[in-house]
Amino acid sequence: MSLAESAPSGGAGEVRSSEFAAAEPAVGESWLVRVGSWVVALLLGVVFGMIGTVVNQATISVFGWFTLPIGLVMAILASILLLVGLRLILPTRTLALLAAIGLVGIVAALTLQSPGGSVLIPANVYGYIWTFAPTIISLIVLAWPNRLARRTPAAGIRATSSAAAEPVVPSE
Repeated sequence: MSLAESAPSGGAGEVRSSEFAAAEPAVGESWLVRVGSWVVALLLGVVFGMIGTVVNQATISVFGWFTLPIGLVMAILASILLLVGLRLILPTRTLALLAAIGLVGIVAALTLQSPGGSVLIPANVYGYIWTFAPTIISLIVLAWPNRLARRTPAAGIRATSSAAAEPVVPSE
């Protein structure tokens, strides 16, 4: 769309800013910032996956009655909070996707046996849960629909700056 096409018929070359808002990047957002945020999101996923892999076998005994897999619980909770947090604060799924790729990728890489024969994720219940939990969490978080747009107030109710809404009384 050219400037001449966007001008109102009676105006002197006015350009409506709403038409070009999508073409202009947001204030303070450049390609350097975008690429940097992509790298940070990917590295966050890798770091969370590495820490989760290291701690997933940690347990704590509760009065000798049973053992609580505190490491697995904390690793899964941290992964959920990372991915859900990125989905909630950002308008797109891009950074959450990159963090999920880093998380799932490093967990998959660390499940393999090293050349020396050591294994970071053993073949036990906690190991299997940690192997598949990041993938399932990532799929759920990424597939979850976007937050609902704020709905317009119902007829007869006026939105106010406070949390409560007051009914509109028609004037006579």
